[in-house]
Amino acid sequence: MGVVINDLNVAVSGTPILDGVHLDVRDGQRVGLVGPSGSGKSMISRAIMGLLPPTATCTGSIALNGRQLVGLPDAELAALRGAAVGMVFQNPGTALNPLLTVGRQIALPLELHYDVSAGEREERVRAMMHKVGLADDLYKRHPHELSGGQQQRVGIATALITSPRLIIADEPTTALDSMTQRHIVDLLVSLVDEAGAALLFITHDFSVLAHATQYCYVLDAGHIVEQGRTSALLDAPRTPQASTLVSAARALTLHADTTSTEGTSTGGRR
Repeated sequence: MGVVINDLNVAVSGTPILDGVHLDVRDGQRVGLVGPSGSGKSMISRAIMGLLPPTATCTGSIALNGRQLVGLPDAELAALRGAAVGMVFQNPGTALNPLLTVGRQIALPLELHYDVSAGEREERVRAMMHKVGLADDLYKRHPHELSGGQQQRVGIATALITSPRLIIADEPTTALDSMTQRHIVDLLVSLVDEAGAALLFITHDFSVLAHATQYCYVLDAGHIVEQGRTSALLDAPRTPQASTLVSAARALTLHADTTSTEGTSTGGRR
């Protein structure tokens, strides 16, 4: 199972955004989707989630666990969101509801999709908080009281609480510092692997994909221009678009490593 996309075309207000996209993410696979800003990466995730803009048209096939999503009524798509597929968003500070406590935020998908008692919900939420490294005393806190890394751990817990078979992580580390990025990526990978679920990890940064994924698709201007094992694409990209992204990732990694070394040499101050 997982998601299989074939010949996906999306236009918004008549402007083509995605053109003939093919993409395959099966259970137990961690697949990356990398591309520059404006290439259409997030539009793929929105198409899977059934969250395209009102002026968008969509043709082709998106099969989630064997079920066709293109053309599915909104009510049926809503029933799948949070249950069959979970989403980790780019900026947890804006993705989380500021009015909900951490416990209520994580519990919300359970409330929407499953008939379980309040006591069982709290038990599951606290167990998930422990899995993602959130202390018990954060249960009644609000998002603004948390650090960026803690907020993203809440986002991951919310995406995983219903044990969906597909997790989409859309630029989940962009708003975080380099050290927190690595912790969040390691956490997400370990939890997805433990569940045997499928992961679609969307980013513009090959250095992040190297830690998170085994296979990768490169998207440029709405087209898949290259695909293959992530390690192979990093070692020997075949297209100019992939080469540019790899070069940028190497420069970013070198800068991060240099900054880390400088911090250590001055007593580790940050």
